[in-house]
Amino acid sequence: MNSPLDTFLSDQALATGRDLAAHGTPAVVILPATGTCAWCDCRVISTNYDHRFCAGCPRDAAMVIHVYSAATGERDWDILLCPEHKEDALQFLTAVVAAGGFR
Repeated sequence: MNSPLDTFLSDQALATGRDLAAHGTPAVVILPATGTCAWCDCRVISTNYDHRFCAGCPRDAAMVIHVYSAATGERDWDILLCPEHKEDALQFLTAVVAAGGFR
């Protein structure tokens, strides 16, 4: 269970990602793969994903990377990951943004 401080910090991270994207900057927010957002009552992870597994392997997901697109200003992707695939995913997303993606 998240403490009130954990909930506040995750909600603020999601709000910051949304605000950056709304002003034309792609944003990535990494949070634990559980819970809901108290700030806007959305689920931390979209319901169309299997919340148990990493996107890169059959291990349990420990975190989710939320990707906000500068083109839409919205959270377009939720990528579930195990700790072993976090760096690979961040390198991939960095390359996509550097190539002009999410604009």
